[in-house]
Amino acid sequence: MMYAILCFDRPDSAALRDAHRAAHQKFLNENSKKILLGGPLKNTPDGPSTGALIVVDCATREEAEALIGADPFYRGGVYETVSVRAFKQVFPQARS
Repeated sequence: MMYAILCFDRPDSAALRDAHRAAHQKFLNENSKKILLGGPLKNTPDGPSTGALIVVDCATREEAEALIGADPFYRGGVYETVSVRAFKQVFPQARS
């Protein structure tokens, strides 16, 4: 089952992002079988990160919540809010 995880940063979180970036990248690489896609959210194309969108393949919502809970950005206080929602890909059509 796919889940979309929307993460929104705390105000002035740039220093926290910088402090935890290497550990966050390691976390993404170590979980690349479950993380289908992910990237920063920005208010403008060249602006600073204001959050993240991560789509994961997990058996349950609880597993998806545990996964994001282990992210160094989450543990390090970068995110102010995190929302985990079931996600169904309809376009482009999911490949079997």
